[in-house]
Amino acid sequence: MNLSLMLLLLFLMTALIIVLAVKIMISKKDFRKLESRGEIKNLKLKEQQNKINELEADIKSKLKKARNIHRRMLPDKLAEPDDYFISDYYQPAEYIGGDYYNFFKIDHGALDSFFDQYLLYFFDVSGHGIDSTLLSIFVNDSIENYFKLRHSPGEKISTSKLMNYIDQRYQNEGFPDDYLVCLFIAVLDTKKSTLNYSSGGFQYPIYKLDQEDRIEEINIGGLPISAALGALKDSRREQTVNFEKNNTLILSTDGLLEQSNGDQQYFQQLQGLLKKYKFLPAPFLKDLIRSDFYKFTNDNPGKDDLTFLLMERPAGEIINCILDQENINLEAAEIKEFLNQNLWSDHLHFQTLKEIITNLLENSELELKIKALNNQQLLMFSLEHLNDKNGWDSILNSYPDLISIAEKDLNRSQNGEAEILFNDQEIYFSHTASNSRMYLMLVKEET
Repeated sequence: MNLSLMLLLLFLMTALIIVLAVKIMISKKDFRKLESRGEIKNLKLKEQQNKINELEADIKSKLKKARNIHRRMLPDKLAEPDDYFISDYYQPAEYIGGDYYNFFKIDHGALDSFFDQYLLYFFDVSGHGIDSTLLSIFVNDSIENYFKLRHSPGEKISTSKLMNYIDQRYQNEGFPDDYLVCLFIAVLDTKKSTLNYSSGGFQYPIYKLDQEDRIEEINIGGLPISAALGALKDSRREQTVNFEKNNTLILSTDGLLEQSNGDQQYFQQLQGLLKKYKFLPAPFLKDLIRSDFYKFTNDNPGKDDLTFLLMERPAGEIINCILDQENINLEAAEIKEFLNQNLWSDHLHFQTLKEIITNLLENSELELKIKALNNQQLLMFSLEHLNDKNGWDSILNSYPDLISIAEKDLNRSQNGEAEILFNDQEIYFSHTASNSRMYLMLVKEET
């Protein structure tokens, strides 16, 4: 479904919801009149209340349909360079939200072999509900239009010029002054190991974990896009971050970092969590952040959308294989060779992991994308269905020893930090929201 059609559907849904809301207001007003006059018997009052309940149920149904449209607007899955892991989490505050993000490979046409670039962007629109979602569609559509109309294959992509394009287009639409768009746009160049970015409106930093086990705060700042500010040409400069092996970036809209539990904001606790568990690969660190956040807020995440993304370039050996009818024997041999390295044979659950992978390799009906990482400290397999919509429930049911960090009850130290002991007595799993991709991990020693 294209964005224009989504925009039309959401507009019609908005109109229906407004009509229903007006009907509820009228019905409630009539109900109070009837109740105060005492002219209508209880039966009539009950009929009026039933009518109100039906209208409210209809609004909830329409909002759920609008939420489904919004979720379809989000990418089904994000692009992922061969030696990176990308992991994301999104939960709207209401039925539908104003956050959006994407990460895709930039098409350079016939010059593609000379480039390996990816566009990352995320934004947060002020407000919640259908109005902010409609504005989110506009911003996303502007980015797509830029690549269709303004970018030529092989041309350098300036994140600053892209920001200016979106800003100018926004000003031309005449949006209300009280709307704000906080936007971060970056280009990852895997050949140069750099991330160039421009940003506006975010008050919290992004975090970089580096090979020296340091946590760097990168203050992205800048002014938001707003009709009240007018077009701010060339005010959002392009910055560069080096992205070496064993680096991880944690990017988030404000909904994660500004949330308070009464004593502190979550960004203060997150820094301690990252220092302690920075060794975890992106999918598992994402699960831990998610669990820790909900524990921090006592399962009350507040009124803002919750959106964050992790981009990891791990050190160690990585293999990427696609298993289909044409190359299953060749790729299976590479995976078995990777598994049969004796580095992990002493792990308590190595045979469990090996059995799961071997059974998948012997299932000729499955088409799989398998990605594996071995960095001496941990061994992780990523398993992605290419032709099976049933997810990974059969494996989870067959191997009850698999442990999910996302579902694990976190203990806390006296200073409030999460306490999980990762050790060689367990096998851990994670999966994407769609359940099409599953991760299995072994840890070599207690960490």
